Amino acid sequence: MADNGGALPPEQVFARLREHCMTKDGAVEEYPWEHVGWKVGGKLFAIGSEGSNVVTLKSSLEKQAALVQHPAICVSAYVGRYGWVTITVGDEETLDIALELVDESYDAVRKKGRKAKRGGTKKE
Repeated sequence: MADNGGALPPEQVFARLREHCMTKDGAVEEYPWEHVGWKVGGKLFAIGSEGSNVVTLKSSLEKQAALVQHPAICVSAYVGRYGWVTITVGDEETLDIALELVDESYDAVRKKGRKAKRGGTKKE
């Protein structure tokens, strides 16, 4: 096998992201906008594409400002104004960051959904 300098192939990145997302309690996989979306309680927490090493994740505007200081992370197109970020995974280090951000995104979406159900009204 050739040495690729620690780089991960996009197919492997996507497979690991999918596996991680689907281990989450209540997570489902859907296909909005020709992409793969992972949801909990009907709300997206991660978006990717088959065979791609790019994933978009929900964050907060406050955390987004810090995250985009990393060279592999940028403000997401279209939903960035809500705190979403996009990370391009090229190696194990950025994959670890992406998986941690999946966890945070899932937790944020899941908690928000529970508050909305309890309170009867939902704030965006």
